[in-house]
Formats: sequence, structure tokens, C-alpha cells
Amino acid sequence: MPRVTAHRSLAFLFAAAAIFARAQEAGPPVTLPTVVVSATRSPQDASSLPLTVDVVSAASLRDSPSLALDDTLRRSPAFSLFRRSGSLTANPTAQGVSLRGIGPSGASRALVLLDGVPVNDPFGGWIAWTKLPSASLDRVEIVRGGGSTAWGGSSLGGVIHLVSAPLLPSAAPSPESVTYWVTPRGSVAATAGDFRTRGAEASAVLPSNSGRDAFRIDAASLATDGTKLVRNPGRIDTPADLATSRGQLVWAHRLSDTTTLTTTARAWREDRGNGTPYQQNASEELFASATLAGSPRDAAVSAWTVTAYGQDQDYHSTFSAVNAARTAETPASDQYAVPATAAGLSAQATFGDAAAPASAITTIGFDARAVEGETRELFFYNTASAAYLRERRAGGEQSVAGLFATHSRPLAPDV
Repeated sequence: MPRVTAHRSLAFLFAAAAIFARAQEAGPPVTLPTVVVSATRSPQDASSLPLTVDVVSAASLRDSPSLALDDTLRRSPAFSLFRRSGSLTANPTAQGVSLRGIGPSGASRALVLLDGVPVNDPFGGWIAWTKLPSASLDRVEIVRGGGSTAWGGSSLGGVIHLVSAPLLPSAAPSPESVTYWVTPRGSVAATAGDFRTRGAEASAVLPSNSGRDAFRIDAASLATDGTKLVRNPGRIDTPADLATSRGQLVWAHRLSDTTTLTTTARAWREDRGNGTPYQQNASEELFASATLAGSPRDAAVSAWTVTAYGQDQDYHSTFSAVNAARTAETPASDQYAVPATAAGLSAQATFGDAAAPASAITTIGFDARAVEGETRELFFYNTASAAYLRERRAGGEQSVAGLFATHSRPLAPDV
């Protein structure tokens, strides 16, 4: 027996030596720098940024076993929601994202963007993760903490930027690569599991033969009977079920060899159970945006972008008080309508060659956003009359605008 063990040890040593020799012959692996756009609003090598950035690739998003995008992003140690529960069971008002534990609450202290457009709820600041497409994403960039000041006061806790895969190249494609840009492509995924969980997501890109137009259609539906939300459920407790669907249409049109117009329209609906028969909530949204982007050749400006967007949504939620034995509940409030709208405009221009390691890069621009929202709520339930006795309406308007300028210049090879 000792002789067999000795032979195995020698074989292992020889195999390890052979692998090491082959690795020495092949040379060290080459690691390509990661390009980050959310940190300073201009493409830069992540190794040159004075802050920590996590990048989740499209392959990681596609191969993740998680059903919800927020569960996939938990691979970053800085990422968490207000509650431990993910978006499959958590009430929408508890889905505020927190990075590094900065200001955890229902309202996000971090800014979440989809292609440069804020997706935070206009009224409450939380994130509806089920409305965000994942099959068409190219990557997700997570900037931990408040180092991304170019995005303004909403990014004090950090930035999460969801970047969609491009429909058209930033400039006219070369003859060698034009085939890819005029070839239809897409993906389909289906899900089935415990608690009668079922869902499907599809994304398809339909380009024109000329290569000047392309459409992307994203659609998804997910439903689950859910699980009960308390450890020792009583007679009144029910599973937190979920049913959500969304559809998104993106059209990209090349106006010139260096200028592209991209328009997006999205519709989304979600219905949830919150653990008892009375407690339910529903959300819906209509969204539209238009982005004009250019990459001039032989010009001082290397890239510029102008984006305008509008959002209209509504939210309904009911809450109750459950007795200690968890056998009965009493209605506590009925938020029968929480309408909210948001509109925004942003523009930026980058000077310098971001691809050149020794280039100085300057980015300037501005952002403006106007939001309006109101909560319409019934409260003070009277058990004798089985009706609410009072109503409140609260809300308001908010307008925010800002200018920014950033400059990055290498002072030395490592500085």
C-alpha cells in the first residue's frame, strides 16, 4: 500500500512539472483591460480609476442560475437590497439597492442606470428589478461607493450601469465585419421549477440588409406561486406569489457614418402577493427614450451623446395588521393609486482618445430631470362599518439640473 501511494505521488509530481514547463513555453497569459463607462462617463481602463469597479459580463448574466437580475448581481460583495429577500418575494418598496451598506433603506442610495437613463422609481426611489431586460445586456458595471461624482447627487452611494449590447457599430462597419451587423440573431430561454415557477425570455435582433437600421425585440414573462414569508406561518399566511411581464422595442438608425439615433419603448406590468389575502400590490410602467450619439473622425471631440426620456407609471398596494396568533388580519391602509411621471435630458461630449494609454481625456456635459408623484391612500379602517374613514394625498414635484466636467491626465507611467 505505501508503494502504491509513492508511485501516485511521483506521477503527480511529473504531471505538475510537465504542466509548468508547458506554461513557461506558452508565456504568461495576457489580461486585457476592462473598459468602464459608468465611473467617469467616458471610456477608461478600470486599472486607472481611483475607485473599485465590478464588471459582470454578458456570459455571466446568461449563465447565472438566478431568476432575477438582482440575485445575479449579489456576486459583488458590495451589492445588497434593503431586505435580505430578493425581488422575487420582496415588496417593491423594499427593493432599494445599497452598495457597501451605505444608507440601506427602501429608497436606493445608489443610482441604477440602463444605457445612461435612471431606472430608480420617480416617487419612492426603489428599483423594480423585474422590468429590466437581461438577455440583451452586454455587461453590468458596479461602482462601489461615492466615487462616481459625475453622475450627481443621486450617485452618492454608488452607480450600477446596465449597458445593452449595441445594435449598430459606433461607426460604419468595415467590409470584414459588416456580415455580423446585418445577420439576424437572438436568444430564447425558458424556466421551470418548484412552487410552480415558470417563465420565458426572448431577445431578437433584426437588422436591415443595408446595415443602417436594426430592431431589437425583448420580451419576458415570469410567474411563481412563491413561498410563505414567515418561519411559522399561521392560517392567515399565504405564499408571496408573483406574475410579471414586459416588452421592449429598440430601433437604431444610422443617420451618417458617425451618427446613430436609437429609440426605445418599454411596457411592464407586475402583480404580487405580500403574504396574506388582503396584502397585494401591482405596478405598471410605460417608458420611451431617444439617444443621439456620434463618434466623429479626425475631430477634437471623440464622442458625444444626447439622451431624452419620459416615464409614466402607477402603483397600488394594500397593507394589514395581523394578530399574534396569525389567524386573522385587519386592513391598515389602501394605497389605491401612486401615479408618478419623470422626464429627463442629458448631454455629454468627450475630448481625447480614450483608446490611447497616454491620452488626456476631458468630459463635459449636463443632466436635467423633473419628477412628479403623489400617493393616494385610504387609512383608519373601522371594523364596525368595514370601511376606511380617512383619506390622504401627499406628493409633489422635483426638478434637478447639473453641470459636470471631468479631466484625466497621466502624470507618469504609474501615476
